[in-house]
Amino acid sequence: MGNNKVIYEGKTIHFDLIRKNVKNVNLKIRPDSTVIISANKRVPYEYIEQLVLKKAPWILKNTIHFDQERCLKNKRDYLSGETFHYLGQPYRLEVLPANNGEAVYLDKNQIFILVKDAGDFSRKEQLFNHWLKESAKTIFHDSLDKMHAEVTRYGIKRPTITVRTMKTRWGSCSFKKEKITLNTELIKNPRECIDYVVLHELAHFLHQKHDAKFYNFLATIMPDWKERKQILAMK
Repeated sequence: MGNNKVIYEGKTIHFDLIRKNVKNVNLKIRPDSTVIISANKRVPYEYIEQLVLKKAPWILKNTIHFDQERCLKNKRDYLSGETFHYLGQPYRLEVLPANNGEAVYLDKNQIFILVKDAGDFSRKEQLFNHWLKESAKTIFHDSLDKMHAEVTRYGIKRPTITVRTMKTRWGSCSFKKEKITLNTELIKNPRECIDYVVLHELAHFLHQKHDAKFYNFLATIMPDWKERKQILAMK
């Protein structure tokens, strides 16, 4: 998320800007590679852009480091006994031979992969990712229906949704195309966190920048948005 960005040597650096009562401009990178800048409202936006450009080599170096750490942490073999998260809950994976068609499904606290060749890593990964993306589409559209109903009185049109895997953001929005893009990985989080991300993107159709108006709007619709965001930041 976050529509603030600068271009450094052909690479785009996105960052969240939080305006609050602080003396210095603070820049930090979360383990999910999100770049966060907190600054007093008196600090010009142009100054913050220049700061990001100045720190760009350091930012890129550290985001690559965090990306690599997440890749190692999230490496999967798709073997029975592995744990996967779905809607904020852990599920134990069970790989079974497919007597009929191949499939993936949930049953109580388990995720089952039915596959012809249990040793075919690529096929198991393909089946699982397809199931995850299709499940995400359904859940995300349900969330959009719910959250859009909360903002229709502000004149925000219902956008379309695209689902794809993104490295550094949970979501983004396109004003001209009236479209929201959500990260497939978001499906691993609780529904209330998904609702927060959807509302965050809807809010950008009314307030493009992360300024006081934007956050006041979030608080009006979702008073506990900070708590929901904090859960996402822990992932």
